[in-house]
Amino acid sequence: MVRVSAPGGESVEELALFDTGASSSSIDEDLAEDLGLDPDDAPTVKVRSSLGVEERPVVGVVIQVAGNTIPARVNVADRDELSTLVLVGREDMAGYQVSVGRSFLTRPDEAIAPSTAEVIFLETPALLPKTLLATLPLCALLVVLLRLWVGVSTLGTFGPVLLGIGYVQSGLMVGLVLTVSLFLLGLLIQVLLRRSFVPRVARLGILIAVVATVLAQLQSSASSAGDVASWGAAIPVVVTATVIEALWATWDEHGARVAAREAIVTLCVSVLIAALLLTPSIRHLAETVPVHFAVACLLWTWVAASYKGLRLSELLRFAPAARRAATGVAS
Repeated sequence: MVRVSAPGGESVEELALFDTGASSSSIDEDLAEDLGLDPDDAPTVKVRSSLGVEERPVVGVVIQVAGNTIPARVNVADRDELSTLVLVGREDMAGYQVSVGRSFLTRPDEAIAPSTAEVIFLETPALLPKTLLATLPLCALLVVLLRLWVGVSTLGTFGPVLLGIGYVQSGLMVGLVLTVSLFLLGLLIQVLLRRSFVPRVARLGILIAVVATVLAQLQSSASSAGDVASWGAAIPVVVTATVIEALWATWDEHGARVAAREAIVTLCVSVLIAALLLTPSIRHLAETVPVHFAVACLLWTWVAASYKGLRLSELLRFAPAARRAATGVAS
């Protein structure tokens, strides 16, 4: 996370890629316009990239990283189709040690990780595969606690876990909008499938195909429009289809109100899991001691599973009756 400031005083905070393979730094042309810079009157330089050799304007900015400021001469390019709008090259990395493959290491004004709220809305992959593997036991522990200790009921036992991981990789708002839209589309399709008496396994297969087709079309449209759209591959297709099937089964068995309540609870648990995975201290443990972290979560899950008492929801439900009984005994 960096802050880019122009000589006129305008500044923006953006996610930046520190690229040891690039010699000079670069910013997006729309970002330069937002900063009030005028690339048309700026000097140009020849830049060699994967696209070949091209002339790019060069402007002066200040890049703030981890509480330090870097006066930089950056070239201006069209970075709409790239992962970040800001790229920091080797010329501006003096005095820094690069942690290869890690993301969201610091905030612009201090050398601490950005908060969960700053990261969760970013539409970019936030966790590496090894970090995801290390945090899966933590997600399982949270589900066990919510199920056995609190009494939370969701659509699918571990469906919210994979949905939450999808939100981490896609950005929360995009993930929620896609999930709710797919829920509504899936319910509409379920009505049609139920009327045609299609077997359950075939219904689920059709739902998977529909969800995958919608996401593929959205991904294709976003790519053609110049957006990176990492969410296309992040939203779990099979899990989403299974959750939609569970939503309809709950609707059939318990009615629309219960189904709607469980759908909302499922989304809330998914958001809670996404926020938990992006908590800086948890990310740090999962990245630095992944095996120890996973084993610790496994042991705590075993301890949590040994609880046999009343759940919190049951205690709240029975509390009025217990108070009435206690009052009757006292009288």
